[in-house]
Amino acid sequence: MIEGDLHLAVAGMNWLQDLVRWGGDYIDYYKLGYTMMLQPRELITEKLTLLKQHNIEPYPQGNTTETAIKRGCLDALLDEFHKLGIRVIEVSSTNLPLTSGDKTKVTEKAKELGFTVFAEVGKKHIGLPGGPKTYMPITDVIREMKECLSAGAFKVIYEYTEVVSLLAEDGGLERLLEVVGSVGVNNIMFEVPTSIVGTWRELSRYAILYAEHFGPNVNIGDVDPSHVLTLEIIRLGITPKSSDKVLNT
Repeated sequence: MIEGDLHLAVAGMNWLQDLVRWGGDYIDYYKLGYTMMLQPRELITEKLTLLKQHNIEPYPQGNTTETAIKRGCLDALLDEFHKLGIRVIEVSSTNLPLTSGDKTKVTEKAKELGFTVFAEVGKKHIGLPGGPKTYMPITDVIREMKECLSAGAFKVIYEYTEVVSLLAEDGGLERLLEVVGSVGVNNIMFEVPTSIVGTWRELSRYAILYAEHFGPNVNIGDVDPSHVLTLEIIRLGITPKSSDKVLNT
């Protein structure tokens, strides 16, 4: 789950307490929003403690790690995470032009320091001005995913816009299945980032597709807080909707 772009409430302690009572049984990881760095330290500590009490692991977004790398202060960031009790990080290259080798080095370093690492593969904003022209060839995706896992990543995250661009073409589903078959479904997390792009009506079709093809326990991330239980309904197969419209649209 991602803290997200909150429209109806400020994400203070009351909001977080309601969230964990309402849907905490279905949340494994809580991706912290950027505003965390601006909140009082005692509030952050209180939030992190509450999450851990409910067996929910907090971790910062990958852009946080990318920014620290860009500014040359990754060691200081990891040290601060240790002080806060954060033991999970995301290593990505969605905005910073890190090579696969750069990412594996960061992954190895974080792993040695005791962090659990999610490594994201792919770029955002595919086809938009200033963004990549097309998605990564699946041979590159498979190679980079395997390199990240070999470096110690707990799971790899398949960037949402990469999957969307892949599925929009003929044969896209077959290529997605090839990626999953080569890397292993338990090693991959797919995103449904309603807080960043699209609407839940649109993105739920992808969640349904993942559950249909990879089983109810497929790893799904970047879920908006308000959709935690809706996703669980999809996992249980109760929804009558189909994922057919995802393909070739």
